[in-house]
Amino acid sequence: MKLPDAFRKLYLNDRWLQFILLAFMVLFYGIILSNARLHQPTWPMNRTFNSMIDHLVHGQFDVDPNTIGGEGNLRNGHVYAYFGITCALVRLPLLLFHRLDLDVTRWSCLIAVCLACMMKLRIVLFLRRTCGATPASEWAFGLMMACIVLGGAAVGYLKASIFQEVVFWAVAFASVFVYFAVKGLVTGQFTAATLSWMAFASGFATLTRVSTGLGLCAAFGLLLLVLLAQELRAGRAVFTRRFLIPVAILAAFLIAVGTVNYYRWGNPTAFSGGFYIGYTDKPDWLPRIRLYGFFNLARIPFGLSYYFLPIWVLRGGDGRLLFESTQDRLMDSVELPPSSFFLTDLLPIAFIVFLAIALWAGRHSLARALRKSWGFTPGEETQPPFRLFSPAQGLALAAGLAVPCVLMLSFIFMDYRYRMEFYPEMDLLAFLGLYATVSNPALLARFNRCRRWMLAAVVVSIVSAFTALALQKVSEWGTAQPYLRNGVVHYYVDRAFYFLHHGS
Repeated sequence: MKLPDAFRKLYLNDRWLQFILLAFMVLFYGIILSNARLHQPTWPMNRTFNSMIDHLVHGQFDVDPNTIGGEGNLRNGHVYAYFGITCALVRLPLLLFHRLDLDVTRWSCLIAVCLACMMKLRIVLFLRRTCGATPASEWAFGLMMACIVLGGAAVGYLKASIFQEVVFWAVAFASVFVYFAVKGLVTGQFTAATLSWMAFASGFATLTRVSTGLGLCAAFGLLLLVLLAQELRAGRAVFTRRFLIPVAILAAFLIAVGTVNYYRWGNPTAFSGGFYIGYTDKPDWLPRIRLYGFFNLARIPFGLSYYFLPIWVLRGGDGRLLFESTQDRLMDSVELPPSSFFLTDLLPIAFIVFLAIALWAGRHSLARALRKSWGFTPGEETQPPFRLFSPAQGLALAAGLAVPCVLMLSFIFMDYRYRMEFYPEMDLLAFLGLYATVSNPALLARFNRCRRWMLAAVVVSIVSAFTALALQKVSEWGTAQPYLRNGVVHYYVDRAFYFLHHGS
């Protein structure tokens, strides 16, 4: 058997392909994380979750102030962390073996990133099985897998800190949610098991990071409403195990979240409270928060620039950064490095464009399918265009997953790691775009005609992800304005020389 034939058989074997890619990710991501020592190797804050699990098993919800430092909230004489408790639960083995002195942040980050990537790979393999692997569609599946393993959603954020760890785990749960969402949409069957897994993912995400959890809960709730409406319109019962079990699962998680919030902040619906210790070093933050709040829609235009078109790092003719007055007025912190989804995730965005083309091409039948799914035209028989999913179900999921995106665009802090909040939405749309592409001959032919451009998009995504990772490695904490007085190029040249001479 020739070597290319062996590779081809391996590529088409889902089980072995997953095993090999997982082994590669553990090794490759692990090496990057082990070298991502941006600050002190024994950073005390990285043991915050060690302290949290130690306190939780004793019925206490505060943390050691010596670990959380300025990121803690002081209330009633105790210091609390605003992080969810999932990353503390991950450290239960340390408690069992009496090794709470260990810093396992890197290992936790590695597990979460690998879980997220494996769920995304499983989506691609599921679509390949569903649509059939043909010579015409192989490029689409292969390029998407390459982008998942080496592209922006994974590689570009590989930094070991508790801030990153929380987002990694939240996005990992979101990837589980998206996997079952895509599976339910494509098969047209949101079974009790599928909805239960989505409920588990939503609950764990809320227990980890509230902004991600809100998006998943919103998407899950909107999907349930659509499914209930469709069942009622079909004259079927709705109080069945298909709906009751997932709702009970999510309700149990929300009760747990509310309990943690109550014992921390005195309110089950509050996710922070008391006095944020970091305000002592930032006296200008409190007046801005009182004036504009933590979330304000007025920040969205600048947020779009920050996440998609980072011209904010450039200097204008007056010597100040572009939009610097907006930053001074509305923002508490705008962090480096600059990045753009149009670079780090160009291939997924290309598949989103293909999804838009498919929907536009079938817009008339799509509109009829939407009206029918909501019961506006009960007697009209229509088929969704190009074997696509239920439009109402897809719209419900996309609308819910947009919640974290809007929250980050309007948040008073804009940090590089917050970009990860956009991935649940982007992943859902990109995978549906991949499905629309490979399941429609005309669209697949269009994809193959521009195959070289799609390959270039993967290269751009991978190179940009590694560039963003390198910039993240050398970037300093805090708001970017003081660092960019001499220009963004000058700043990063200086930082590169510093790291060459002093290391990390």
